[in-house]
Amino acid sequence: MKQKRIQKLTTSLLAVLLLMGAIPYNASAADDDLNTAKQQADQLREKKDQVDQQLQSTLADIHKLEAEIQAAMHKSNDLKQQITVTEAKLAEQKERLKGRVKTMYEGGDVSFWSVLLDATNFSDFLDRMSLLTMIVEQDNNIVNEYKATQAQLKQQQVDLTSEQDLRQSKQQDLLKVEADLQSRYHDISQQIAVKDEEIADLEAAGVAAYQSYTDGMQAGTIIPQTGTGTFAWPVPTSHTINSGYGPRSGEFHKGIDIGAPVGTPIVAVGDGTVWQAGTASGFGHWIVILHDNGVMSVYGHMYSNGVYVSAGQRVKQGQVIGATGSDGESSGPHLHFAIANGVSGGRMSYINPMGYLQ
Repeated sequence: MKQKRIQKLTTSLLAVLLLMGAIPYNASAADDDLNTAKQQADQLREKKDQVDQQLQSTLADIHKLEAEIQAAMHKSNDLKQQITVTEAKLAEQKERLKGRVKTMYEGGDVSFWSVLLDATNFSDFLDRMSLLTMIVEQDNNIVNEYKATQAQLKQQQVDLTSEQDLRQSKQQDLLKVEADLQSRYHDISQQIAVKDEEIADLEAAGVAAYQSYTDGMQAGTIIPQTGTGTFAWPVPTSHTINSGYGPRSGEFHKGIDIGAPVGTPIVAVGDGTVWQAGTASGFGHWIVILHDNGVMSVYGHMYSNGVYVSAGQRVKQGQVIGATGSDGESSGPHLHFAIANGVSGGRMSYINPMGYLQ
């Protein structure tokens, strides 16, 4: 299934890029699709990281709540014990109150004043007065204590219920948040997997299309565009041409030599893909860029440390790709620059580069 998808992409790319061999290779459209897919994947990964951070924060809150729940459970147990003690105390007070009422009932309806008037003398009167006052105070204390204990019991029950409700509400809220974040994390992970597969397919299709193009160039079936004069000058700081394109001392010079001190920056004359970067016979070290308009630019005589790019790398016009040197068959520091508009019989078809340079 995946192989069919790659073949379909390759066919589409070739149809667009080559158009039956009449239109030169143009990697920029394919690269735009690939770069867009990579940017989308990066955005998804950023979103995934954000969700993951939120998820970790929520899980931390859940763990914290679980600790609070444990503490609340201990508190609930303490409250239950307090309620048990309070209930026992209330029962005891209730029994005392009942006993007091029963005593009063069984003793008959004896008024406060009749008890005092039955005193035999003033001393007895004072004793009776003191006793009655003590009894009334005790009765009032029993009633007040009973009421206070009842109120305390009700408040403890309210506190326990409120604590339990609050804990359960928090737990439910956080569990909902966790479930939502887990779902979002899973969805984004799936989107990233799909996007990564799309990137892999685009890269595979791009490699296949590029290979088909280079094979076509070597077979001589693809004809690049002619010069437009839109390429940048390869050595921005030097326009000195030591040797031009054409016949030279019994040989044909297939490019131009631009004089410049060793280490002078060399730039890509146009957008394209690095086809070759490394050693080359006669040039010492060279760089060959396959441009989006189908022609190739050649840069020669760099030292090994003067090659800044690698094969397969995309470069932009004006991007520094190397530095001038005097490697290979060279009489002094310079850049050999050339343009090839195709490949014939396995050899590059060089043309005058001046028609392409600004």
